[in-house]
Amino acid sequence: MSVGRYLWSAFNARPLGMPLPPNWLALAAVGLLGAFISPGFWVLGAGLELAYLGLLASSKRFRNAVDAGEVRVDPAEQRYENTLALLGDSQRQRQQRIEGRAREVLQLLSRSPLMASHADSLEQLVWLNLRLLVAGQALSVVVDTAAADSAELQRQEEQIDQRLAASDLGDELRRSLEQQKQVIDARQAAHAEGLRRKEHVDAELARIDQQIALIREQTLLATDEEQIGTALNALTSSFNEASRWLNDQRDLLGVLELNEQQSLPRYVLQEGGKPAAREAVKH
Repeated sequence: MSVGRYLWSAFNARPLGMPLPPNWLALAAVGLLGAFISPGFWVLGAGLELAYLGLLASSKRFRNAVDAGEVRVDPAEQRYENTLALLGDSQRQRQQRIEGRAREVLQLLSRSPLMASHADSLEQLVWLNLRLLVAGQALSVVVDTAAADSAELQRQEEQIDQRLAASDLGDELRRSLEQQKQVIDARQAAHAEGLRRKEHVDAELARIDQQIALIREQTLLATDEEQIGTALNALTSSFNEASRWLNDQRDLLGVLELNEQQSLPRYVLQEGGKPAAREAVKH
């Protein structure tokens, strides 16, 4: 950034909580003193202003703060980082492992323009893997709840059945017990559905993992582009199938923007990872 930009930022610097930059107030005060008391205050004020601007603009801490404010966040990066932040440590490491394999495959594919044209399918598969990990983590909460509450729900339902079998039960109490039983049945059905979906998500994640590993191996072993093309066609098919299933789960996964084709930040699948400067600003 140019020196002029730092000087301008110093001129307009405003501490948190102040409605106006203190430099503006000081200049206004000096202007009034020069106008109503002595023009000498203008000369004094000009010297103090230059000293203030030079001192603040040369401060490394101030420059770092200005540089941080100038960073423009890429929407793709923000979307990716926000989604990645939803994952726990183990799932984040799993995603990073997939990204590492995908980077290696892309380097191999870059040897030929024809093969490189399939890079978008690989990128979408990596992004799909991230969405599946987020979905799987959410489903894990349902599955864990089911495991913890299963025996208790069954016990409560058996107690309700015993009470409903009594002949001297009042109408109001019977209706209340029947409604309670319906709620328990609904929870048990939701738990079973959550377990089914979790198993499907896990299967899709395993398939993506194996698919990318297979493409890597076939690319390394292939002697011509036709053999590699077969593997890449399988990659596209894998992406389409997993994407189709995700789109069928709108009631659970609608927040993941399933209708839109998403792009990963450039650094995700490039050698070297996230730029150090951007990472430093983030922290």
